[in-house]
Order: sequence, then structure tokens, then C-alpha cells
Amino acid sequence: MESKSRDYLLDWTISFVKNKDAVAKKIEKIENGRDDFDLFVKYKDREQYFIIAPNIDDMNLIIQKINNDSYFSIITLNSKQNFAIILDNWNKLINFKFLNIIFVNPFSDLDKKWIIFPYTHQKICDESSLRTGLKSMFDMVEPIVEEQLLAKIS
Repeated sequence: MESKSRDYLLDWTISFVKNKDAVAKKIEKIENGRDDFDLFVKYKDREQYFIIAPNIDDMNLIIQKINNDSYFSIITLNSKQNFAIILDNWNKLINFKFLNIIFVNPFSDLDKKWIIFPYTHQKICDESSLRTGLKSMFDMVEPIVEEQLLAKIS
């Protein structure tokens, strides 16, 4: 089950990355599975690693793979469970300067994705309004769980 949804999100991510780069034309290379990451993108000015996790089951496993030497993106479904895990691990995630998390629902009638940079958000957001702000971003994309994604792509 996980691999079918992961493959779908991997393809979605490749399209997303290419579309984002359509004007700048900075992508030099895209590789699957490099250095034990789902996706690697070499830009003219940086390298970015992508972790595709339809469901974030163990945030510690993900955190062990990232550092402050490269850019990292976590691609995950816009589910309440994934959102809760990010909030629960917020104080660990804010330590990574070049990390972003992309919450996705390719089938949402609203926006299809929202992106958060924990390090930056922590610096600019008031602690008391952080959860409320993140929740309003979460609400801009319809929630989806893996079973719903699989039903749509089957």
C-alpha cells in the first residue's frame, strides 16, 4: 500500500519541482534513490534531498537522515495525523535551517499543497499564534489520508 502511494507522490514531486523550475532553469539533474533518499535534485546553486512519506510514522527516522549541510524536503499527505506529528516534533524540526515540509493533496478542490519551513516560521512567528497559523495553512488544502489517495489513483 505504502509503495503505491509513495510512487504517486514521487511522480507528483518530480512534476512539482520541474514546474517550479520552468522559468529559472536551475535544475541540472534529478535522481531517484541517491544516498538513501527518495529523490535528489541538483540545482546550479544547491542540492536538495526529498523524503517521500505519505504517512509520517516515525519522525525520528526522518530526523536522523537530515542535517544542516544540505536542503531537505519532506513530502507528506495533508492528513490530520501527519500535521499532528509535525507539531509534536516542532522543537526538533526548527533546528534544520534548510528543511521544508510540503503537505499535499493532489485532488483537493482548494489549494493542492502548502509548505512550511520550521526554522524560519519559528523565527518569525509569535509562539502563541504558531499553532493557529499552521492550522489555518493546513485548512487551505483539503485533508486526505492514504486510503483516499489510493482510491483515487487506482
